[in-house]
Amino acid sequence: MHKPTEPPTTATPAGVSANDNASSLVRSYLGALARGDRTTAASYLSDGLPSETFINGNARIESIRASSEGPQRYHVTADVVTSGGEYYGTFTVQQGPAGLQIAAHYWIRPQ
Repeated sequence: MHKPTEPPTTATPAGVSANDNASSLVRSYLGALARGDRTTAASYLSDGLPSETFINGNARIESIRASSEGPQRYHVTADVVTSGGEYYGTFTVQQGPAGLQIAAHYWIRPQ
């Protein structure tokens, strides 16, 4: 029987801010998608499956920024360049049963 992959725990090491943890979680999610590892990518989501078909091995993260929205809740934005163009993602990261998880996210592609 296959055991589902658990998302990594997100305890904050000394010298690392909670905003850094939220940014790292989104970076890990995008990295899993770029590697084609949708199972690991799904483990970072609190619900549902990844839908980003535009992210592949050619994707490059230009920037990721996080800000706190309250206790254990963060707003993270990502600028990703793919072979199909540039995309801007917005993520809500919050504490879940297994640590920080992506609770919601959406993408826009400027024209």
